[in-house]
Amino acid sequence: MHKDDQDVKVVDEVLRSLQNSGLLCPAGIATSLTNSGQQWDFPNGWAPLQHMIVEGLVRSRSEQARSIAEDIAVKWIRTNYVAYKKTGNMHEKYNVEKCGDFGGGGEYVPQTGFGWSNGVVLAFLEEFGWPRDLELDCP
Repeated sequence: MHKDDQDVKVVDEVLRSLQNSGLLCPAGIATSLTNSGQQWDFPNGWAPLQHMIVEGLVRSRSEQARSIAEDIAVKWIRTNYVAYKKTGNMHEKYNVEKCGDFGGGGEYVPQTGFGWSNGVVLAFLEEFGWPRDLELDCP
């Protein structure tokens, strides 16, 4: 098998696995499927995880992967924007089940003003832009 064919096969397998994982949610990617009440578990989503997965999908050079990456990025930007409008803050984590809700759980009060949340939104806007006709409010 040719290397390019192998690469396409791997990307297809990764996409299929991601789409069947249960981790893709209405407002981003869940960190886990375990709802333990801890900060790293469902329904929380964290900016660095969104960024790593979107970046990997974009770099795969697959049009289908790029489309999924853009969908994830739009959901993430939207939930950050709506939460910011409601609270006046960027948050360290977001509830990926409900657009515009920030996350919770763990051993401390969730933090605001988080640099990685700001940075990931900016990185997504740089990568994909923001079409003028795209609705900013939650669907």
